[in-house]
Amino acid sequence: MPERDTLYTSGRFLLSRSGTKVILRGVNLPLLDDWAFPPSNYLSAVAQSHANAVRIQWYVNYGDADRPAYSLSDLDNVLTQCAQAEMIPILMLADLTCAADTSLLNSELVSWWTSSDVVAVLAKHAAYLVINLANEVGFYHWAGDSQAVLDAYCADYATAFQSIRSQGLNCPIMVDAPDCGTSLDVFLAVGQQLIESDPQQNILLSAHAYWAGYDGMPFIQQCVNAALPIVFGEIANRQDEVVDGQTVFGFYCLDGTGEGVTPANGFTYQALLSTLFHHETGWLAWSWGPDECAARMLSTDGTSAALSPYGEDILNNPSYGLATTSHRHMLL
Repeated sequence: MPERDTLYTSGRFLLSRSGTKVILRGVNLPLLDDWAFPPSNYLSAVAQSHANAVRIQWYVNYGDADRPAYSLSDLDNVLTQCAQAEMIPILMLADLTCAADTSLLNSELVSWWTSSDVVAVLAKHAAYLVINLANEVGFYHWAGDSQAVLDAYCADYATAFQSIRSQGLNCPIMVDAPDCGTSLDVFLAVGQQLIESDPQQNILLSAHAYWAGYDGMPFIQQCVNAALPIVFGEIANRQDEVVDGQTVFGFYCLDGTGEGVTPANGFTYQALLSTLFHHETGWLAWSWGPDECAARMLSTDGTSAALSPYGEDILNNPSYGLATTSHRHMLL
């Protein structure tokens, strides 16, 4: 089989350029929430975690004038460091996190993805890059299960795919599920449609397992049976909730410790990771740090020597931890 130019999907799996199965096992890095970046970052510490992928938070506009300046040169350097460490970079734009309206993809984000200076950087790293077009954009169940809203979700993503592919970028595009990423079941309805609307048919479908009030576990087997290329772009040990109009960070306890409100459905991230290991399904832990919820940071200070209890489990659990289950691939 001739080597491909990029990573690519086949059925429910992501494959390397040479056709080897790649099961993503990694972490999220909220890069721009760390105001010490640039020039510093935690990538050398993340590389010691055994992760084979890192989901990198980026913004077109961070939205805070006090945030130190960052540039495409800084992004270029980060992507190079990921490749050197054999960690697949998954580049995500967080500007529209949990926005209801998917039309904003094309009015606010696609012009960044397709600008000539950005395309030049992405093309440089396209052989090992995954584009996560937007973080958690679009409502469905939260919009009353509206068919019109679901149709718009598919159409807006299809338009965005066309725009990005027209720039010669053929690497996988990751699409987050609706309802802040939580609604895995939606992919059973429209996942194949999304894939077929991409000229390259090179799509990863990403769910975020904040499932204190949503039971997504039964849908995993159904997605496997449907051969959908599912990955869990975020898993975590805590889930936020809005209480009396204010966000309470880490309100729900998703690790069974009882250090917070226990979900009525009994969901734990540990049970999820055991299921994902069984099905050879990829996942990325939120997050290395920083984070508004201290218990949700894998490292308490960004170094590999200061793992939290959650971080210790994600890295070293003998059944599903990164040290046991993450396998790296040469990217350069």
